Amino acid sequence: ALAGNPEILFADEPTTALDVTIQAQILDLLREIQKKLGTATVFVTHDLGVVARIADRVAVMYAGKIVEIGTVDEIFYDPRHPYTWGLLRSIPAFSRGKESLPSIPGMPPSLLHPPKGDAFASRNAYALEIDFEEEPPMFRVTDSHYAATWLLDERAPKVVPPIGGNTDGT
Repeated sequence: ALAGNPEILFADEPTTALDVTIQAQILDLLREIQKKLGTATVFVTHDLGVVARIADRVAVMYAGKIVEIGTVDEIFYDPRHPYTWGLLRSIPAFSRGKESLPSIPGMPPSLLHPPKGDAFASRNAYALEIDFEEEPPMFRVTDSHYAATWLLDERAPKVVPPIGGNTDGT
């Protein structure tokens, strides 16, 4: 995969099912390769701990679409999409010692027959009426941070997110 000195290296779940020691070695190796070859790395993972350690920018995907994109700090400390809130709340460090971790209710939608509107609407405790009718555009939070949620529309009611950030664009 590296023989042709690629500009982009795709790493799809390279640390899944590995113990933390081997995981750290793989991440260090990927960083070293990236530095030596000057490649960009697209790192696909469900492990937010790995994301925090290796990424510069993060794209959060739901039902095959990017719902939030930003720097690691923006995503982890100022998340704006309700799905991102749910993901971050499910990290043990964010659960604040509760016995069970919070989960996102409901089931993901069928990708063969996607729902009308926002694919996350039926699982979103903060869903607005428009979520069930129209897919949200990407709203600009900062020059480097965007989220596809109607909560960022200027007409939306202001909500207090369960974790970090706010929804008024500041």
